[in-house]
Amino acid sequence: MSFRPISFTIAAWSLTLLSACGGGAEEPIAGDEMANVPFTREVSIDTCVVMISQSVNYCDWRTANKDMEHQRNDHMITLREVYHGMLDSNLVMSLSDVSDLEMAKDFVSSDVHMAPLKQVSSDQTIKTIFLDQQLEYTAATMDTLVFYMSFKTLNYERWEKAFLDDYRANPAHEFEVTRVFRGIDEPNHVHMIFQVNDPDYVQKMEKNNAFRMKMLAAGVVSYPVTYRFLPTKA
Repeated sequence: MSFRPISFTIAAWSLTLLSACGGGAEEPIAGDEMANVPFTREVSIDTCVVMISQSVNYCDWRTANKDMEHQRNDHMITLREVYHGMLDSNLVMSLSDVSDLEMAKDFVSSDVHMAPLKQVSSDQTIKTIFLDQQLEYTAATMDTLVFYMSFKTLNYERWEKAFLDDYRANPAHEFEVTRVFRGIDEPNHVHMIFQVNDPDYVQKMEKNNAFRMKMLAAGVVSYPVTYRFLPTKA
């Protein structure tokens, strides 16, 4: 799948999330406001790094990725999940746990890390994003296709409140948001991983104006960028 952003109306579908949210809640959500939603703040990954790239050949990328395992571990980075593109298997994404943020940032940007990666990936497509996980799904996941989406909001707390309120009001959803992150360098930038079975779900929801209005009410202010993946072995 190409790296082009998906149109703004699609964003809404990423969030059957948002019931109309009247104002910008500036305070973090209190513990009791987590009641009756299938999410927890006791996340299995806290600080993490997501890397997305267009590999020249997936097998070569996988070998190079494995060869860097000891160096990653030495710099407090632990690989947790790997995905390849649903339509293009050379599109790859890795999700890694980070124990020391400064050490991890120094390593990820170093030639020791980037030189092998550039040999197996298109240089212009390499994206490195440091994130803090905020929410993790607690229900069983049934869907198999994995989507990664990111978008900017006016205020993360405002968006999260709308997201959780919608789950509380409408517990039945056609997809499963498994992880919600916020950017470390851009804390109002939301990133999420979700699962769905219908590969055309995004296109179908693109025409739904109700979802778009929910996004706007929750303070979403950018076109979302979306990638479609399948899980794979690291």
